[in-house]
Amino acid sequence: MNAPAILYRHCEGRGTIVADPANLRLIVSDAEQERPVFVTIGPRGMRSLAAELLKVAEAIEGGAK
Repeated sequence: MNAPAILYRHCEGRGTIVADPANLRLIVSDAEQERPVFVTIGPRGMRSLAAELLKVAEAIEGGAK
């Protein structure tokens, strides 16, 4: 997988997160921003980010109960 791929798209079109593995980066765009943000990240960083996102999601769900 070297082609850019959408990882997340907000259901109301307010933003997207795209993985660009060929350039080792994530591209984050927001409907209110004029320009996307590019985040340099390799495989190790992506795994670490995934683990942190899971923690946040679990905390949000736990707090909502």
